[in-house]
Amino acid sequence: MKKYLIIIILIALAGLAIFFYLPKDKKEAITENSNLPETRENINFNDWDWKMATENAAWSKRDAQTVEFFEGKLWLIGGVGGTAPDYSQNKNEVWVSEDGKEWELIMDNPPFGKIRAHESVVFQDKIWILGGVDGSERYRNDVWNSEDGINWKKVETNNIWTPRKGHASAVYNGRIWILGGVDIYGAVNDVWYSEDGVNWQEAAKHAPWSPRYDLMAESYNGKLWLSGGVTPGLMGEKDIWVTENGKDWELVSEDLPFAGRHGHCLLEFKGNLWIIGGWNGNGLGFNDVWYSEDGKEWKTLGKASWAGKEDLSCIVFGDSIWVMGGMKTGGGRTNDVWHLTDKVF
Repeated sequence: MKKYLIIIILIALAGLAIFFYLPKDKKEAITENSNLPETRENINFNDWDWKMATENAAWSKRDAQTVEFFEGKLWLIGGVGGTAPDYSQNKNEVWVSEDGKEWELIMDNPPFGKIRAHESVVFQDKIWILGGVDGSERYRNDVWNSEDGINWKKVETNNIWTPRKGHASAVYNGRIWILGGVDIYGAVNDVWYSEDGVNWQEAAKHAPWSPRYDLMAESYNGKLWLSGGVTPGLMGEKDIWVTENGKDWELVSEDLPFAGRHGHCLLEFKGNLWIIGGWNGNGLGFNDVWYSEDGKEWKTLGKASWAGKEDLSCIVFGDSIWVMGGMKTGGGRTNDVWHLTDKVF
């Protein structure tokens, strides 16, 4: 018994010796932060960087696809291939990955057909597909869902929004939301929601933000946020709006440190709102990365390691932000996959 007690005492003394010989800043980090949860205040995103998972994923180069995290996997749906201004190669595929690097084509002819510039969400334990453009360049307002990503069912909807592309979607307050986009008459600024994906209600016919498409929406801090977008023929917007009910909107800021954009990403990650990549409205792709706690004050990680592009897909997966696909400056489409991760690991 005495032998074990002596060993314990020696281990404790060794630990104290190591502590007292640590540099001051390391001591403070241990004593002050070791028991704190991971919050906005104690994450230094400057210690994070982009790592490439694959330069050429198994799915062909494309943009205007969607990606969802569902049942512990990444699901990639649709998109358009070729090189812009060719928009004839809309995809009719569903791909799945468990790690972001290796991808499996799980459906090469799903019943919803060729599709791009659509939206998708995970809602009520299903993947939902909302609107977009079909293989004949017709705008759509059909809604599909699946409980497993393989068996797809067309939803019989009521009071649905007009056929459109480039709209935004989000799940907020127990509802699916559809915002803006462009229909056969031009860009719109209406707002719709549904509690079941079947019955739809119009929250705002004309929201105070200008009609636009390729805008982005995200649920964050108990509100629905909107960022960017573009009116055809104009440069990308850089205003940020917020609402609690879809009808009454507040302009958070339009005096922002980054350029106006559309076709970018807007998502929540580790207690911050993130804006990633996009297009300036005149053929220039962005690869800058910004984050904010309140939507007013923004910090940047600078330019990412991947080429600037629009209509890329971003998703939170495995404690990282993942970015994939999209169209680069010059019209070339991509199939590279990257993730933002702590450089310590």
